[in-house]
Amino acid sequence: MKENYTYPAIVSSEEDGTLTIRFPTLGGAETYADSEEELIEAGQELLALTLIDCLDSNQPVPEEEADLTAGEGEKLVYIHVWLPYFRSRTHEVYVKKTLTIPAWLDVLAKQNEINFSAVLTEALKKKLKLE
Repeated sequence: MKENYTYPAIVSSEEDGTLTIRFPTLGGAETYADSEEELIEAGQELLALTLIDCLDSNQPVPEEEADLTAGEGEKLVYIHVWLPYFRSRTHEVYVKKTLTIPAWLDVLAKQNEINFSAVLTEALKKKLKLE
C-alpha cells in the first residue's frame, strides 16, 4: 500500500487575514488558519483524513496530479503527507463498560481465553450492521 501522497492546493487570504487552503482534486475540500505554519498543518491533516477515509472505505483515491493554476491573490502549494504518521494520530477512544453474564459462561470463556471486549465489539458491530 502506498504511504506517501503529495497533492496540489490553492492558498488564498481572506479579507480578515484568515488564510484558506483548498484542494480542488479532493472535491474542493478546504480548511482555514491564522498563520502559514498552522495552515500547512491543517492542510496536511485535512489531506490525511480524506485519504484515510477513502482507503478505509475502499473508495478510489483521487488523482494526485492536476494541472492547476493559482489565480490572482492565490498561490499554488504542494502538500505532502506520510499516512503511517497520521494513522497513528487518529486512534479510536475506548470506554469501559460493565456487563453481567451467567457465571458458567464466564468460566467457559476464561477457560477458552476469550477476550470479552473483542467479542462484545464484534457482536455490536454485527448487530448494528457496521460490517
